[in-house]
This record gives sequence, C-alpha cells and structure tokens, in this order.
Amino acid sequence: MAAAHSDVTSADLADRIRSGDKAAESEFVRRFEPGVRAVVRRHTRPGEAMVDDFVQDVLYQVLLKLRAGELRDAAALPAYLRATIVYATTAEYRRRASHGESASVDALDAIAGDSNPVEHLRARQIATQVRSLLAELPIARDRALLQRFYLDERSKDEVCAELGIESDHFHRVVFRARERLRELVERAGAQDA
Repeated sequence: MAAAHSDVTSADLADRIRSGDKAAESEFVRRFEPGVRAVVRRHTRPGEAMVDDFVQDVLYQVLLKLRAGELRDAAALPAYLRATIVYATTAEYRRRASHGESASVDALDAIAGDSNPVEHLRARQIATQVRSLLAELPIARDRALLQRFYLDERSKDEVCAELGIESDHFHRVVFRARERLRELVERAGAQDA
C-alpha cells in the first residue's frame, strides 16, 4: 500500500484532491509536511514557537487551492509551497513589527520568566540598552541589517533584497555586524563598571 502511494505523481495527487479524495489529502500532508517544516525553519528565527502553526497553515492553504483546482500545474507545487511559506512567515513578522512586538524583547522576557519581576525588569533594561547601542553602530548597513533581521524579524531573503546583499554572503555579513555590536556592548559594559 505504501509503495502505491509513493508511486503517485503530484499531478495524480492534485487530481484526486480536486475530486474530493480525502485519502489523497492525507497523502499530500504525509508527503510534503517534512519538506514544508524544513523550509519553514529556514525562514523563521531560532526558537520560533509558531513553526507548527506555520506548517499547518501552509499545508491548509495549499490544500484549499488544490481542492478548488486553482493549481493546475502539479510540477509547480513545490515552488508554490515555498512561495506560500515565504508569504506566511513574512506576513507574520510584519504583523508583529507593526504591533510593536520585538523578537529580542520576547526572547529576553522568556529567559527572565514571569516568576521574578526583578529579572523581568532587568531583561527589559538590557533590551533598551541593546537598542541604544545598535543606534550607535557607525556603519549604516550594520544598523539596518541587525534592525531588520533581528528586531523587525524580516526574512533573510527580504533583508538581502532590501540591502543589496548576496544571499550566499548573508551569514558572513550578519556575523560581522553582530561582532561590531558586541564590541560596542563590551565597551559599554566596561564604562558602566
């Protein structure tokens, strides 16, 4: 039985889903969920709590399109899944940014925990100091890169396009920008001591 499902082409699967075959929908989820999960993880921040939600939403949205017959070229299915992932993650991060939510503050809050108000306050103070130091970075691209990627939670592809960074060099550029910020943080720590 499993061999029969693995021999089913994406076109056959799409046709069966369009005709209302629930088994084909289950096969679609089984077949594409691991790949969707892997790509979602690449387009979200480390420790993102919503990975499962993104995966479920993407699969559901594509299933709706397949049911409605709106995806006629089954060969384009992987590309469509990827585009749906990019859209879903980018939309969520933009929504968070528009509501003033910040990944760095959220992460610091999670570390501090709600059980200790003093630690919670200290985490907020650290987040404010990091924002101040970020504004002091002498290289405008470093400021823009760190702001957009970490604080505004934009995707790697989006930041690369906005700042004219080649995708292959992104991690190297981010590393250098973080190192320059770390130097500022260390200097600020030495002055406070």
